[in-house]
Amino acid sequence: MEQQSEKPNQKKPISAILILLLVVVAGFAAYMAYNNQQLNKQLTDLGYLKQEVEDEKNRVIDELEGMTGQYDSLAITNDSMNVELMEQREKVEELIAKAKNNEWTVYKLRKEAGTLREIMKGYVRTIDSLNTLNVELRAENAQVTRKLSETESKNTALRDANEQLSEKVKLGAKLKALDMVAYGQRVKRNGVHRETDRSDKVEKIKVCFTLDKNEVAEAGNKNVFVRIIAPSGQVLAERSDDGHMFDFAGTRGLFSVKKLVYYEKQELDLCMYFEDAKNLQGGDYIVDAYADQMKIGSTKFTLK
Repeated sequence: MEQQSEKPNQKKPISAILILLLVVVAGFAAYMAYNNQQLNKQLTDLGYLKQEVEDEKNRVIDELEGMTGQYDSLAITNDSMNVELMEQREKVEELIAKAKNNEWTVYKLRKEAGTLREIMKGYVRTIDSLNTLNVELRAENAQVTRKLSETESKNTALRDANEQLSEKVKLGAKLKALDMVAYGQRVKRNGVHRETDRSDKVEKIKVCFTLDKNEVAEAGNKNVFVRIIAPSGQVLAERSDDGHMFDFAGTRGLFSVKKLVYYEKQELDLCMYFEDAKNLQGGDYIVDAYADQMKIGSTKFTLK
């Protein structure tokens, strides 16, 4: 009877151990479940954080890329400043490349971007000041140009008036050959000169006139020229070289006779002779007189 009562007592320790093991396993399982839940939460939080960091990096990259466009729009005519702008633009592009390659932390990226942004703002202020100054200078230049244009217009009008006045003075100073006559002459054996209208008898051509009184004209020595134009249109001249050429009415041509006279603003009578008047043709001859490069008188005669 005593041996049978000991068997139930031996089973109690085994049951207690099993229960304890089950409790431990359940606790460990609960602990593992809790840790797994915490890890999943941490992973989720890290995913959110990574996405936020990536989003922040992308925002900074977008801002930097926007800065490159702004640098492009800041191009000005100042070469030295353009060089500085290009250097800063290259720094921005270099920072963008490093950011895309994950070579910089977001904090450092944001800090460097802020520095570059402040530098760009300084350039913007400087360029705005220069643009304002340029606008003011352009306005001043426009005003100066307008004044210069007005002055030039006044000067042009004054020059025109002076030219007109000079032309009037020049015309007023022009000499006039009064009572101008011309005719052929033959020389008799006794040396007496006789007028003739026979072309085969003419040996000389005599031209006479009176220089009119003119208070406006300059006094002094004056060369007086005579051109005798034959019916053929040829100018009668002893020679056709440069020594028998003179300037008149804006051109240059042959003269038939030249005489140096002293003019004293008073009437002056003079006669001039063309000595080589031989083998002339019949017809009308035109005789023009010149002084001070201007035509002062004209006449004509006819030979048979």
